[in-house]
Amino acid sequence: MSRVKAKIVRGAIGSERIAYITTAGGVRAEVLLSAAQTGSDHVLAAEVARDNNNVLIELPQETSSGDWRVWVNKNRILRE
Repeated sequence: MSRVKAKIVRGAIGSERIAYITTAGGVRAEVLLSAAQTGSDHVLAAEVARDNNNVLIELPQETSSGDWRVWVNKNRILRE
């Protein structure tokens, strides 16, 4: 699992979080997650592939636009 930088805000109920992830194309992907799937500034996601400066991640839930996988710039991946 990778930690991907994101803006995290509270959802409608206490255990929900909304994550805003900036994709490699500059689009802001929105995904509704449980609090256990996020930190204060990151989302847990699986790394699927790498291409030069980008990383393809698979999210634990689909985005509001229906995507399960998005490309992010490699500087959006937090180091342990």
